[in-house]
Amino acid sequence: MINKPNEQELEFPLLCHFRVITDNLDNMHFVIETVLLELGITSPVEKVNTSGGGKYISFNISTMVESSEKMKKIDQELRLIQGVKMVM
Repeated sequence: MINKPNEQELEFPLLCHFRVITDNLDNMHFVIETVLLELGITSPVEKVNTSGGGKYISFNISTMVESSEKMKKIDQELRLIQGVKMVM
């Protein structure tokens, strides 16, 4: 595998941090937790911010991942949630 410049190789397992920005919907916290539980992740979902206008909410999730594939799967499943605007 050829690395791109400034791209470092990740060593697994590692603690991975996700920030999820969503529409401000009442059940969004529950929906995110449910999707994570289906992936076998029990890490807490922390609501960290609401936008100034109240339209968006952001959540943080920190969890140990065993592989690049697992990290990509978590990212993919979070992006599929209706109302999710961004996963970082």
